[in-house]
Amino acid sequence: MKGHSQRNLLPSSRSQSSRHAFDLNVDELVDRIGRIDPEIYAQSPSQPCYISLLPPEILTEIFTYCIPLDQYPIPCRTEAPLLLIQVSPQWRNLALSVPDLWTALHINYKDAAEDIPAAETWLTRSRHRPLTLSIAIDFGEQRHQEILDALCRHSQRWKHVRFDFRHLLCPPMYSIDLAQDSVPELTTFEFHSRDISTTNIYPITRLLSSAPKLREVTWVDDVADTDTLLELPLNRLSRLSLAMEHGTLDYLQLLNQCHNLEHIRITKPLLQTPQSRSPLFLSKLTSLNISSDLTSILDHLILPALREVRIYSDIDKQAQPHPHFYSSLPHGHPYPSVSASSSAEVWSPSAFLSLVDRSACAITSLSVTPPMTEDTLLMCLHQLSASLVKLSVEGIVVGDVLLGSLTRCLSMGNASVDQHMSFEDNYEKILCPNLADLNLDTRVSCTQGVLASMVHSRLALPRCQRQEGSDNSSWTPLRNIKILDGHKDLEKLQELSQLSYNHSTRRSEALKVIIVAKKPTRTRPRTFFFRRKLCASR
Repeated sequence: MKGHSQRNLLPSSRSQSSRHAFDLNVDELVDRIGRIDPEIYAQSPSQPCYISLLPPEILTEIFTYCIPLDQYPIPCRTEAPLLLIQVSPQWRNLALSVPDLWTALHINYKDAAEDIPAAETWLTRSRHRPLTLSIAIDFGEQRHQEILDALCRHSQRWKHVRFDFRHLLCPPMYSIDLAQDSVPELTTFEFHSRDISTTNIYPITRLLSSAPKLREVTWVDDVADTDTLLELPLNRLSRLSLAMEHGTLDYLQLLNQCHNLEHIRITKPLLQTPQSRSPLFLSKLTSLNISSDLTSILDHLILPALREVRIYSDIDKQAQPHPHFYSSLPHGHPYPSVSASSSAEVWSPSAFLSLVDRSACAITSLSVTPPMTEDTLLMCLHQLSASLVKLSVEGIVVGDVLLGSLTRCLSMGNASVDQHMSFEDNYEKILCPNLADLNLDTRVSCTQGVLASMVHSRLALPRCQRQEGSDNSSWTPLRNIKILDGHKDLEKLQELSQLSYNHSTRRSEALKVIIVAKKPTRTRPRTFFFRRKLCASR
């Protein structure tokens, strides 16, 4: 089993008691650690090293933190947990006695003679713990049933599972019947497929329909297929992520079955949506992650519980105009503040803002990356101002206008402070008064000092405290700001961070400045040429 696969979601349970093989008695551990003589190893090098003198309870806890959380663990002698069993007989015995070290696994399937025995040994060591499994198989139109049978024999313990299947443009070539109706604990499933016929996807949809606790599905496919996705248990899902490249997909038809959906991510360019449909009401949806060229779907939704929104763009896919992009503004356009001289296509937020107005929802987190002007972003912030707590901007040039709108009037750089201005007057002038987290992973082209003045005005310093009798709940100090490295106000921001730390009664309220490394610029555009054969059945 060679290589590894990155994962978007792996549950971290280190804070849970299931991560511990032993019950920890704190008083006993303190006493035992206190009796360890640090001179032992110095006086006699032949004695065990200092860490080996730690109680097994502490070593077990250390071992669990060696397991990576950003990727599925792979069988590799230079990485945990296999690395741990090579240090000493004591460590080997201890690591093999802790089943939680062996509950997550990725198999990049290549060699049956090597991979199948290794997987069976690994899973046996996990004993009866819930499993987090990932397997990638390039079938090449051939059968690879043995490895699937090895995993399916443990299906009763499947909790988080990821399948990556490729090259099955053929009649049915595998079976997972051993797991059918035998996945009582499966809650999260990811399916990544490429060049697969419908008949080879059916075993997956059939399996998921038999999973009573399934709540999250990630489906990545090179061909969109509405009929296939409708076979999923959509009414049970709380989280759904769909990423397609070709074909057509009726998202509204799918969403009409998702009565319990709370989070959704959808990616599919140039969607054509019928205009005659009545709005679809999704009462539980709180998080929306959507491509900017799909926002036409928002005209057909009502989302009263919506709180978190991410709208992103894939520049490589924006080769053609789209109804929700505009490059020129005719007379009477609803967004006259956007410069009509701009030759580049920019994203129109009309569908998004209409959704917010129609749903009467309070957006607390907004992340935007599609091409748009500062004025258009400012327009969005005005509508979301009262509720917005977190703002993330990427690929949009930010300047004096937007930063000035975010600056509290009580601290406007070198401008004099009007001591007679009431808090209510100041509150009316500030944009996003509850903004606590600001991510400017973009070009900030402002006059020197403007960004620092904005941040300074929003700190919880004594000079910026609200007047007596004012509504203290109506304004939130800035807690985090993320800025690209090299900005001319960066040194001042770091000084403000230290100043905030010194004046904060609680350290959690101090300003944190996070510096983002600049992305390397591409010297020449990349071009791609490929041929794809698509299955006629899909």
